Amino acid sequence: MGRRVLSAAEHLRKYLLAYIVIVIILALPIGYYSSNFIKNNKIFIKNLIISLAILTLLPSMIQLRAERFGREASAKTLETLGALVVIFGVGPITAMLLASSLPSKSVSIGFVAANSVPASSASIAYVLLADGNIEFATLLAIISIIGALAAVPAYVGIYARSVSVSVPLGLLGESVGLALLTPFILGQLIRYYLIKYRARTLLKSPDNNFPCKRIHIQSMTLEEALSHVEDALECIEGRIGKSIKPYLSIWTVIAMLLLVGTLIAAKASLLLSKPFLAGEIIGYQIIIYIIIIFSIILLTKALNLSYEDHSAIAFISLTKNESVAAAVSVMAIGAAAAIPAALIPAIQPVVAILYLWSLPKLNHVLGMKRS
Repeated sequence: MGRRVLSAAEHLRKYLLAYIVIVIILALPIGYYSSNFIKNNKIFIKNLIISLAILTLLPSMIQLRAERFGREASAKTLETLGALVVIFGVGPITAMLLASSLPSKSVSIGFVAANSVPASSASIAYVLLADGNIEFATLLAIISIIGALAAVPAYVGIYARSVSVSVPLGLLGESVGLALLTPFILGQLIRYYLIKYRARTLLKSPDNNFPCKRIHIQSMTLEEALSHVEDALECIEGRIGKSIKPYLSIWTVIAMLLLVGTLIAAKASLLLSKPFLAGEIIGYQIIIYIIIIFSIILLTKALNLSYEDHSAIAFISLTKNESVAAAVSVMAIGAAAAIPAALIPAIQPVVAILYLWSLPKLNHVLGMKRS
């Protein structure tokens, strides 16, 4: 069973883009011919989208090591501030400048929301593949979640007022809190009982079969014993986390595909009546990615960032959790505003993988030091 799950998770990750395209192609005619059902069941569709968005986000919150927050915070102050400028400045502001060219006000507001949300579930995985600074990436991911609680309502509210659309700030704030805090708290509780509590139980058990060092504390000082216990716990937690990761990966992809399909189906009539709308959204998003990449390169030169820190900032900045944007858009604005959140996941993995492939050449050009 373990090998099959691992193989299935790898297959879904490898062909994610293809599956997203297939889902979009299928959802358009299904949504178009089911338009009467969708109109007559708006509340049901809205609640379904919100539920799928939270389900998509939950696995990443289970994997997020919130306990590492303080470990890097004090050591990376300047790098963190620079990263926050890119995450909460460059992306959202560029989105606001481009969004006004979109033909629908609701879609344009959703486009701003889609570029103001925190890092995606895949962000830290890309950092890992790039041999980047995982601890720093975790710090940035947590800060991006906390920062998004203020950034999303602020940017969306400012932009909505600029295009004369009334968006209740209270409802907007509630939607962001529900979309972010609910899965974050639930995910960390699940993580505690699924991983941390289980690790402590296994450490005490004589049947512990995890390949971590056995502890013989009889001849150690108290300080040495505590240090070895913490190392062993971290080792076991890492092994447990690795063993459940394929299951969480499958969960994430399936929930994401269902979410994208539901979002596209809900607004199939709008997309088919404006066939160039999807192309505009994707084109503008690519422009934002290019500007973010150049900003990260400038930041790297200015702060003399290491390769590991550069990789962490790059993937946390480039990959956004569009599930949050979908939930916020549907709750506070309307289903049309969630269209960018449905389309952006079709190109986000491509951009991330291309950047991953280009990192060795970029490292050579920038002369980044290795930690």
